[in-house]
Amino acid sequence: MLRQNFVQRLAQYPLRRAVGVRGYKAAVFQPSSSIMLPKSIYTARWTTANLKHARLASSEVRGYARSRYEEFKQWQNEQRSQQQSHEQPPSEPEWEYRPEGPSGGRVLLLRPTLWALAFTAGTFYVCSNVFIGHQEKLLKKSRNLLDMFWAAPDGGSESDRVWKIMGDPRVQHLVGMYHNVHSEEHARMIRRIARLPEWVPHEVKRTVVALTDRWYKLSRGSRCVYTIAGLNVLVFGMWQMPRLVPFMARRFLHDPRSGLSYTMLTSTFSHKDLWHLLFNSIALVSFGTSVANTMGAEHFTAFYLSAGVLSSLASHVLAPLRPALILPSLGASGAVYGVVGAMMMLFPHAQIAIIFLPFIPMSISHVFPALLAYDFAGAVLGWRTFGHVAHLAGGLYGLAYLEWGTEYWNRLVRFIDRHRRKN
Repeated sequence: MLRQNFVQRLAQYPLRRAVGVRGYKAAVFQPSSSIMLPKSIYTARWTTANLKHARLASSEVRGYARSRYEEFKQWQNEQRSQQQSHEQPPSEPEWEYRPEGPSGGRVLLLRPTLWALAFTAGTFYVCSNVFIGHQEKLLKKSRNLLDMFWAAPDGGSESDRVWKIMGDPRVQHLVGMYHNVHSEEHARMIRRIARLPEWVPHEVKRTVVALTDRWYKLSRGSRCVYTIAGLNVLVFGMWQMPRLVPFMARRFLHDPRSGLSYTMLTSTFSHKDLWHLLFNSIALVSFGTSVANTMGAEHFTAFYLSAGVLSSLASHVLAPLRPALILPSLGASGAVYGVVGAMMMLFPHAQIAIIFLPFIPMSISHVFPALLAYDFAGAVLGWRTFGHVAHLAGGLYGLAYLEWGTEYWNRLVRFIDRHRRKN
């Protein structure tokens, strides 16, 4: 009798109890799903003899519910994946660099060598012409020095032109009549800022004027160094634009297998990592300002560009010796090493501080040879940490140029000066 009552209670279990919690959820949440319970549960005569059949039916129900729950979980995962795919736009396939060029993957030697030598010669020629033109302007200003005290009747002196520019009502409203001006070019820049549209806030104009004052307060050599650093930052910003990455990899990476020669120059201004940009920029500003103020802006420009190109050429020419190390290169490290080498030649007793040991001053005559020795070991042993060949070539070029190259610069300047006077 007790067994019969137990079987009857088992038959009266609700669906949730019979199929289990998981099976019940699957039946509720699974659309277009229905659990067909075995017919024997409802039609069997619940007697002691049928107890075994009831147990089999119960296990059958639970097994069926378990399978339906697994189907429900699979459907639920599919719905979630579809929802995520609709919410998130399809990502573009990641671009992969592959060297392309007329060389067919071979490392050319003659063409890049001729290009580097021609570029170096052309750069020195152009910069020397600009240098002579600037010297002629200074000579003309020195001849009209008395115009600062006795103005010419026609008002043609620079002081008169500056006074006229600063007398503009909009300039006076922005900075006043007696604002400190370093040159006529400085005054013209202030007038351009004052003539900006009215919707530009007055505070913004004053901020730009303050930055302009600091810029023109710098020497020409310092302005040259900061301009190079600004170009490096600009190229770094272009690297951060995903759409420009393929273009930057083709035009601002130097790969010896690409067959392109001008990338030896463009890669000198290219930095893809922030730490690389910061390290080179700090070194360039720290050492470059002293070297540029000593050389002059034009002379330093020719020296810096030639150091960058020739250091890339050295890395290019020596690349076939270790084919496994032929990798695309970028960075101004070779040119910066040349600047540090020139700094050591100009100021051999200068005290410098290494970035990792800022409180321990060291002589540049001790630090720089140690860096060259480290890069020499890296170039011989094939280390892939940095571009050791480019570093070594740039440093040696800086030392050699300050020892013998400055005399050739002076000869070139005298030659061009005589040629211009004859014409």
